[in-house]
Amino acid sequence: MIAALFSAWTLGVLLVAVLRPAGSSWRRDGAVLVSLGLLLGLGVTSTLFFFASLASARPAFWAGAGELALGAFLAWRLARRATDGTESKPMPASNPVLWWILAWIFGQIVVVATVVAWRSYLAEPYGGWDGWAIWNLHARFMLRAGPEWPLLLAAPSINWTHPDYPRLLPAAVARIWAWAGTETSAAAALVSGAFAAGLVGLLVAVVARVRGLAVGLLGGIVLVGTPFFVTFAPNQHADIPLAGFMLAAVGLVALGDRRSDTDRGWFALAGLCAGLAAWTKNEGLLFALAFAAVVAAWAEPDAGRRNLARLLAGLAIALVPVVVFKIWYAPANDLMAAPFGPRLAQLIDAVRLETVLRAFGREGLRFGEWSLTPFAVMALPFVAWRARRRWTGGERVIPAVLALMLAGYATTYLLSPLHLQWHLDTSLVRLLLQLWPMAIVAWCLAVPAFEPARPVRASRGWAVGFAVTSVAAALGTTWTLSRQLAVGELSLRRDGNATITAAWGAGWYPPEQHGRDRWAWSGGRAALQLYVDGGDLRAPVAIRCRLRATVPRTVVVTLGGRELWRGAVATNYVDVVLALPPWAAGTAALEFSTDIPGTPETPDGGGRVLAFALYNVELR
Repeated sequence: MIAALFSAWTLGVLLVAVLRPAGSSWRRDGAVLVSLGLLLGLGVTSTLFFFASLASARPAFWAGAGELALGAFLAWRLARRATDGTESKPMPASNPVLWWILAWIFGQIVVVATVVAWRSYLAEPYGGWDGWAIWNLHARFMLRAGPEWPLLLAAPSINWTHPDYPRLLPAAVARIWAWAGTETSAAAALVSGAFAAGLVGLLVAVVARVRGLAVGLLGGIVLVGTPFFVTFAPNQHADIPLAGFMLAAVGLVALGDRRSDTDRGWFALAGLCAGLAAWTKNEGLLFALAFAAVVAAWAEPDAGRRNLARLLAGLAIALVPVVVFKIWYAPANDLMAAPFGPRLAQLIDAVRLETVLRAFGREGLRFGEWSLTPFAVMALPFVAWRARRRWTGGERVIPAVLALMLAGYATTYLLSPLHLQWHLDTSLVRLLLQLWPMAIVAWCLAVPAFEPARPVRASRGWAVGFAVTSVAAALGTTWTLSRQLAVGELSLRRDGNATITAAWGAGWYPPEQHGRDRWAWSGGRAALQLYVDGGDLRAPVAIRCRLRATVPRTVVVTLGGRELWRGAVATNYVDVVLALPPWAAGTAALEFSTDIPGTPETPDGGGRVLAFALYNVELR
């Protein structure tokens, strides 16, 4: 798997190195090259695998041959390029002490985010619903069915999997499975995490090239400090890859000088990224159209028009797989299949418009899942309007594209044939996540300068102290987080190499918490999931918990059909100790059942039907 990822990464870096502006220095563009190369490498190699899967039952062989040929050509082109010249547009200077402090904060946040993302992957190794029910399912079809996979995806029985969705992400996953020789869940998570890492690196690199490293690190802190982004990164959805390509497209235009031919490579790469956004998800088609329209509107005569032509050429090349798939293989989209004429009246439906605007406002205010939202601080550049830094040149593309994308999303909801509230509740927050990195870049480019006029020089001893404290803090943070519970876990205990965790299983209502008490109610039959990882469990393990019921009843606890506990439970708390036998690594279910049906929560028989509640589960 790692070899497949690094081969794609290498190919992407070669592509960026060949197309980047001639004469620019490796030092200045190195971070952009490495980050963008990861995104482009995954996109290009998945496209090659897609075409190979349509032509052969052995797509890995032919796709690998294509990657090797393209890599050799790019290496040859790179060797023939002129050597680096002087930096015509050097990076803005930054105060070394300030950016080292921000680098320390950013590094610690990255460590925390990595551990949290890893724990999120362990809690859901197959990803969220879209991950296993759409993208990875499509990847399995591409890998297993040979050239006949489009016919299988067109079957009406699996229309719920959205077979019309573009194929960049499924092809990337299927490619790594083909290299690894097994359909491990880690491959899809690796692709998902790689896109997230490339997105973070590219955001910092692009902002640093325009505003300096301090502002770039500040933007990275905001992105990696977004809880929803971190927990969603390993979730194997297509929204973060789409966000990465959209950010790359607008960021490269912001880097380029549209009035000069010297930056023509950035514009070609921007068009390529916009096309790959369309090849990632259907929303990317809207982005490609909006992006091309905005750049065309601001194109200036002569060099500006030539750069626009280069951007459109890159876009056209990347749209080839989209056109091939949509015309010859993809079934009708569920949003477009319904008659369009009657839906036009929905655009002027006042009630529908109010529902959409309220949803945008609600989700916008609580977006990110922060405990304390940073929106108030991020609004300061726009409150202090005269103090803000003004967007210039290609930077103005970013707010314009953001506005068009929000308008396009709102229009799509207004025209949607699906139940409107359900459609908003299940998708809007992910659409906002797609635009969030672009919004952070727009903010970073507008935030006023905050560095002191006279930079303070950092001594070598200060740098050594910075490195030592950074490593020590990272190790301490990792150790602390490794002992914390992941989402949904109730308790954890280590026994040598083995780790046993307890989590809510089926049959429980949503967990509740007050102070240190954590509990969940059951309607009469429920399970506690026990998972042993890292080796067989040999030492005795006991579960301590408390039970409480709505009315007196008998509760029985079994493990694999073996009764572990039976007792009378009433409205008062009953302490329970369950001695667990040793067992091999894997998952087991601790079953809770009762002899009396549950009681309706309300007198009219509505609401939940409650039987007993389980409190404060501990593994000893």
